[in-house]
Order: sequence, then C-alpha cells, then structure tokens
Amino acid sequence: MKNEKRKSGKQSILFRLLVVIGIIVLLNLLASRLFLRLDLTSDKRFTISEKTKEMLRNLKDGVFVKIYLTGDMPAGFKRLSNSTRDLLDEMKIYAGTNLQYEFEDPLEGKTEKEKNEILKELAQNGLEPTNVTVKGEDEYSQKLIIPGAVVYFQSGVGVPVNLLNNESGMNSQLALNNSEAQLEYKFSSAIKTQLSPTKTKISFLRGHGEKELYYLYDFVKTLTSFYEADTLDITKVINIKKQADVLIIVQPTKAFDEQDKFKIDQFVMNGGKVLWMLDASNASLDSLTQKPAMLAINYSLNLDDQLFNYGVRVNAGLLMDLASNQIPLLVQRNNSATNQPEFNLFPCPYFPVVMSETLHSITYGIDAVSTLFPSTIDTVSNKEIKKTVLLHSSKYAKQVFTPYMIDMRELRKKPDVGSFNKRNLSVAVLLEGKFKSLYQNRMTDALQNILRDSLKTPFKNNSDENAMIVIADGDMASNEFNKNGQPFSLGYYKYTNDYFNNKNFLLNCIDYLTNNLNQIETRGKQVKLRLLDTQKVKKEKTTWQLINIVVPILSILLFSMVIFIFRLKKYSRL
Repeated sequence: MKNEKRKSGKQSILFRLLVVIGIIVLLNLLASRLFLRLDLTSDKRFTISEKTKEMLRNLKDGVFVKIYLTGDMPAGFKRLSNSTRDLLDEMKIYAGTNLQYEFEDPLEGKTEKEKNEILKELAQNGLEPTNVTVKGEDEYSQKLIIPGAVVYFQSGVGVPVNLLNNESGMNSQLALNNSEAQLEYKFSSAIKTQLSPTKTKISFLRGHGEKELYYLYDFVKTLTSFYEADTLDITKVINIKKQADVLIIVQPTKAFDEQDKFKIDQFVMNGGKVLWMLDASNASLDSLTQKPAMLAINYSLNLDDQLFNYGVRVNAGLLMDLASNQIPLLVQRNNSATNQPEFNLFPCPYFPVVMSETLHSITYGIDAVSTLFPSTIDTVSNKEIKKTVLLHSSKYAKQVFTPYMIDMRELRKKPDVGSFNKRNLSVAVLLEGKFKSLYQNRMTDALQNILRDSLKTPFKNNSDENAMIVIADGDMASNEFNKNGQPFSLGYYKYTNDYFNNKNFLLNCIDYLTNNLNQIETRGKQVKLRLLDTQKVKKEKTTWQLINIVVPILSILLFSMVIFIFRLKKYSRL
C-alpha cells in the first residue's frame, strides 16, 4: 500500500513538472512574438518618446556610438555612465542592428605624449575633459575623464555629444542630474542632424540698435548646435525669406521705417516665422549701476500698428511683480569689522519671475523664467488668429506707465502690497493662424518699387497657416557675466545663484516655430534624484548593516526549519 502511494506521489510530481515545463515553453513562444516593456519608474527614465522611436525604426544606415565615460570615477559620473548605457540599450530595441555602441577609455595605457594628442583632438571636436577626484584605498587622487561620446555614421561623419551639462555657476549635483535627464535629447538630436543635413536658417535681425550677440552668447551658441544661425541686416537685404526661415528680433532701440516693416510683413505672409523680444521702455540695469535712479521713457519703435494687426499690443510701461528676483543694495558704506561696504539683497519688483500655467508644447517642462524690466501684452480681437499666453505674472502684480521714475533706493522700503492687485498679466504670447498683411490697402510707390525691382514676387495679402511669438522683454535671452567678463549660462542669476528656465523656454519657442516637437519633448524630460539623507545614514549605519547581514541568515534558517518540519510530518505518516 505504501509503495502504491509513493508511486502515485511520484507520478503526480512528474505530471506537475511536465505542466510547468509546458507553460514555460508556451510563454517563451508568446514572448518571441510579442514585444512588451514596462517602465515602473516614476520619472519614466527608461521610456523614450514616440518620435525618437519612429526615427530609430526608420534608420537606413548603421550608427555607431563610442562613449568615453568609463573607468574608475566618482559615483555621480558612474550613474551618468550607467544611464547612458541604459538609454542606448533602450534605443537598440527600436533601431535593431542599425545601432551599436561601445565604451572606451581613450587615455588608458597611453603615454603622456599620446594622452596630450588625444585630448587635443577631442577638444577640437568639442569634447572637453573634466578633472575629478577619485577616492583610493589610502588617499584621494586626481583623474581626467571625458564625459562625452561620438556618434559615427556610415558616411564616416562623427558628431560629438557632450554628456555633461557643465554650465557655469551650476553646482555639480544639479549639473549631473540635468545631464542624465538630457541624454535622449542629445543623442536623438545628434542622429537627426545627419538624417536631416539641411539645417533650418535662423537670423538675428540687425539694423535697428538690436542687442549685441555678445550678450546673447549662450543662446546663440546652443542654437548653432541644431540650426544655421547668423545675423541679417534688414537695411541691406530685401527678400528676407531667401536668407532665413526664422527671424529673431531682440531688443531693438531704433524706430523701423515702413520699408523695413514691409519686408518683415511679406516675410510673414510667405511663411516666415518671427520671434519678437521687445522692450517697451529704455529701462536698463546698466544705467542704474551708474546712478540709483532713472526716468524710464517709452521706445518709439513704430511697430505698434504691425503687431496690432497680427493680434497683440505691447503695452507702454513696465510690469512690476512681488514674485521677483533680488538685487544687492548698499546698506552700510564701511563695515566696522571688515572696513568693506556692506550689501543686502532686496526684492526688485522690476525683475519679475514669470511662469506658465498653460498646457502647451512650448511650456512643457518649463518652470520659472526670469525677466528684466519687462512690459505686458494685450491680445486683440481677431477670430482668424489663435492667441496662447505662454508666460504671465503672478497674482501680485501691477503695471506702471512711462514716463516713470525708477528709483532703486525705494526698494529698501516695504512695498505697498495693496497696489499689487493685478494677476496673470501676459508677458509672452504665441500667435497662430492666417495673418493679414498690414499693407493690403497701404501700398505706396516706394513699396511698389521694392516688389517690382527687388522682391520680384507678387504682393501677398494673407499668409497660409503661420505662427509667431511675441515676448515683452528684450533681456530674456541675455546671459550674466562673471568678474572676468566670461558669460554665465543663460538663466543663471548670479546674485542668488538660482537657475531659471530662460534657455529651455526660448529653445522650445524656436523648436515649435520650426516644427521640431520631438526636441521639445526630450529636452523637457526630467530625472528625479533620490538622494540619501547623509545624517540619517551616519546615525543608522550600524543598524542597517546588522539588518543586511542578520536578516538574510535568519530567513534562510527559518525557511530550512519549516521545510524540515514539513517533510518530517509528511513522511512520518507513511
């Protein structure tokens, strides 16, 4: 009887084993035909955008990526290296064999002379080495690492990719976090530059006292990575469309005559995009560094009728907001202890920090944006033009009209909060639709001559579907400078060491106007850091070490005892 039970038990176990094997085989067959990946991370760090997936699936030629960020390095750089590997593994799922990669330390095993030659060559290609501190067994040492990669194509062209956002003024932890978040954006952009070798032409308007490019250094430098950026003197050019796809007008200070306005108008009518960054008044920080007060007066740019015709009005005057940046002001000429002048930071309502509550591609991933003496924008009733407010003030704002006396000494006093009773005043507006020409019933002989002799194109009364963006702040694209005159990254505010989203917002504006929506999505991706509480780690270090050592051992012993008792009871009945 016992033998029959044992035999029956063995058959039952064998049957169950065969069922399990059958299920595993069936699941493998299904898995070979189905593709399913789940990203359970809260920030979706292993999920790439649909546009990037589509681009990778459509790769016709092979792409090879060589990554130099490898070897012995601090934990932050190791995390960036691992994230790069994870991203490329994810991209390989969609690109297949058309995407390959390898990690290589180009300095390993090289002589000093060879290292210098390699570093020189990499620097010429835009990949700068970084000196980091590496902790050894007994002491710390310095090591050069290259936080970069090169994307090679079958044509032999190599596109450098800087993995580290090493922006001036940014602390290392924030830089590494931003770098990790921007990996997809950088690699997808590098691949796209070769798939679409013809770059969109971006022109900065010249001829009316516009902001010098030196003050726009970081913005221009970043643009040139993806677009063909140059200047365009409108006084010497007739047909803008032949030289530009997008026209950027930054802080003009001199009036536009009708001929130049007509050129811009016909540029828009023929599909050209415009990004306007306009100051309504002459208020500037440079003037206030020379003396504590100045009279702000309105610029007479002669653009009011043209912008009104397109759907907006830039109001004469200044926006003041209690949600603002701070500036240092002298509070004591000589400190008795240091014999140095003493400065304190005071809120400056002339420097509003504006934001967006609009769900739109341009404002995707955009937080606060800093401004400097901005104005406000009103939209005009026009059913053919859709207006989208991209940036606005806080709910504690007001508008003052020029001429207006700006006195920085008044900032030491508490503001009259009750007077800041306006909310959500518009600072940046997107206009989309079919624009009507300002000159459809205003053609003069001079303008007719421009059409006949220079443009050699028929006059257009209306545009097809088009878009432009108007920003009531000419300083939004300006970067700060350090004591040596070197530019900080756009968005860095040196008095408080805060970073604002000026650069990403303006890049999103350009990408939207040029229909590069994938770049907006990947640029706005964020990776959340889950940092350890260092004080808690020190306090509870021994406790957690004991838990990690003792709990697994006790679990194994407990499991063994349960199995032993179970088997003892089972076979004692037989």
